[in-house]
Amino acid sequence: MKDDVAPAFQPAQFRITLLSASKLLDSTLRQHLYDCPSCTLVHMVTPRPEHVDSALVLLDVASYDRNDCVHLLRQFGDTPVALINAQPDQARRLVETHPWIRGVIYRATPRAMFVRGIQTMLAGGDWLPRELMETLLCRYRQLSNAHQVIDELTLREKQILALAGQGLSNAAIGERLHLSIHTIKSHVHNALRKLGASNRAQGASLVLAHVGEAVS
Repeated sequence: MKDDVAPAFQPAQFRITLLSASKLLDSTLRQHLYDCPSCTLVHMVTPRPEHVDSALVLLDVASYDRNDCVHLLRQFGDTPVALINAQPDQARRLVETHPWIRGVIYRATPRAMFVRGIQTMLAGGDWLPRELMETLLCRYRQLSNAHQVIDELTLREKQILALAGQGLSNAAIGERLHLSIHTIKSHVHNALRKLGASNRAQGASLVLAHVGEAVS
């Protein structure tokens, strides 16, 4: 009778879904993952959530406009998602509004770094460029500080910054609130000083993060 032979070790298979309109990117990533036999790459252009059963989703932000990216990011529930082929500012804006994004891989990232990032995310970690981490940390500190001083703003200051956050100019805000442009500018200046914000867009985002758009 032959001795029992233990089966050869089979590494766990990780299914990775690439959302991209680029066949070239698909080919490039397959080459990058050639030395990762435990990873299987599946390419989709217009996915439906029920068709995506993956350990990780890679969203090629260069293939879709911002609205499409936001729509896709909201579809995959608890499935880890990473942005690839991204520009720094583009990635920052998406991560700020979708903090569940697990990773960001910029264009022209070396193969070794790409593979390391994929392995880190498959192991349950996050993979974000250093400068993006620093930017997000600065943003977190701003929000924490704003939380402490937000009550120091008057109702009118909150209202004006909230309207500024909706894209209204000082003139448009003045017309809506029946105030002069000079008065609007004065309120904005005082509010930014209290918040420690450098411009009205930054101040507006801090206010909206705490009180929402509906400030009456």
